Amino acid sequence: MISQIKFKKGTYNFHANPNFNYQLNRTYAWSNGDLEELKIAADKITDTVTWEKELLKLAEKALKEKRMEHAIAYYRMAEFFMYDGHPAKIITYDKAVNLFYDYNADLFKSGIIKRDLVPFGDAHLPVLYTIPEDGKYKDTILLHGGYDSYMEEFVPMVLYLRENGFAVYLFEGPGQGGALRKEGLTFISQWEIPVKSILDFYNLNDVTIIGLSLGGMLAPRAAAFEGRIKRVVAWSLLPNLFDIFLYDMPESFQQVTRLLMKMENEEVINLIMKNLMKKDPLIEWAINHGMHNMGVYTPYEYLKKINQFQYMDVAAEITQDFLLIGAEKDHFIPVEFCKSIIEELKNVKSLTYRLFTEKESAENHCNAGNTKLVLDTIINWIKVIKQF
Repeated sequence: MISQIKFKKGTYNFHANPNFNYQLNRTYAWSNGDLEELKIAADKITDTVTWEKELLKLAEKALKEKRMEHAIAYYRMAEFFMYDGHPAKIITYDKAVNLFYDYNADLFKSGIIKRDLVPFGDAHLPVLYTIPEDGKYKDTILLHGGYDSYMEEFVPMVLYLRENGFAVYLFEGPGQGGALRKEGLTFISQWEIPVKSILDFYNLNDVTIIGLSLGGMLAPRAAAFEGRIKRVVAWSLLPNLFDIFLYDMPESFQQVTRLLMKMENEEVINLIMKNLMKKDPLIEWAINHGMHNMGVYTPYEYLKKINQFQYMDVAAEITQDFLLIGAEKDHFIPVEFCKSIIEELKNVKSLTYRLFTEKESAENHCNAGNTKLVLDTIINWIKVIKQF
């Protein structure tokens, strides 16, 4: 069967800053931005302010020229580095999302993919779901992103999985996309709670859960508490978000920060973090953005909360078949984190570890340079595990 869904392949050196470089690669690979336009814009990006300016400029040009796919990509990623509380943040998010659903109107009118809102307390969780045309499917997949994801960027993955015979339920949980921006739901580490809401609402059993990026921590944590999950795909090596935050810092800084956090010295931690934020605009953005996502108000509260985002304390409770996916040159998450994860997953039914490499164009975070290869790997793994 020739796939109707096409994925971009390749990673590019757009920018010297690893985070800007990755987000530009993501804009190209997952959001379908134009390669040459992004290369030109990259040269003008020096900080989060120029990122916003250049991406908005590209978005408005693409919209004027009726290049809707490009406009969607640029609006979506322009919003990415806007501070929470920025007067244009929600407006820009709405532009990206509304353009996406207008551009893909036929896809949703046809019923190939359906949109839903699942009740969650006083709010709702946004869901996109699809079932293969013949109503028969090899497996049911529960799919979600991580720290900064929008579910719309995963729609090509959903369609590819459907094309290969899978029913897929893609959702945004607290802290993500529309759940945060429209429903006011901030992040919780107990991912089993939103997962239970989705499973209950659709009466799903015997599912495979796939979590990308921070979802590589959230999905396994949910599996530790939810028996209806039978297979886990951690599309990222993320045992603890607090450890990731500190990883690139000097060893002495890490030790002092850990000690101060253990002592609950809020005043000094806030002072240290605010000084860091003054020196580095990306750290300033990361902490401000993180406080909003997490629903907290100080850097100390932020660090305290992200230390809850880990699954090593419940790793022994994970008894499902487990696929762990890494990337050789992930600028967020070092490969050596795999060791601590593998050592703690003592009671899984089976454990498969797959490290994707630069030679495969899949060395970057969440292997954005070769999405098809990763999806094919997941599909084949499910087939082997389910023995069909």
